[in-house]
Amino acid sequence: MRYEPNPDWLAGVLALTDDLFLTRLGPDISADAKRYCPVFFGDNSTAGDVSYQIAVSLETPIPGGALRDSIGFGLLAHILLVWATGNGERSYGAYVELGHRIVVFGRDTGRIKGPSPFLRPALYQARAYA
Repeated sequence: MRYEPNPDWLAGVLALTDDLFLTRLGPDISADAKRYCPVFFGDNSTAGDVSYQIAVSLETPIPGGALRDSIGFGLLAHILLVWATGNGERSYGAYVELGHRIVVFGRDTGRIKGPSPFLRPALYQARAYA
């Protein structure tokens, strides 16, 4: 008896991988990232006293959670993408994740805000799926 390979094996593997990404891995990673994400005036906040004072003094308080709410996932040619952008006006997810210079009202203060990783800890968790 001669072995005949299935010509559609790759399509089958890609379909199963896409399904795993969309139904298990993507939702799990994004849920963990949302849990770890710093929220202004909320969980995991890294804002200092001056930031709180400025935010409270504004006529319209700054709502927290825009970065957390922007976390999502999807597929690009069988590759799982997980992202966090920020709010509709600015993309700042990478600055929070990696750290940044502190700029207040357009002026560089010369100070540095260290990283507050939330995506990488979610991505690098060991997960077991049966």
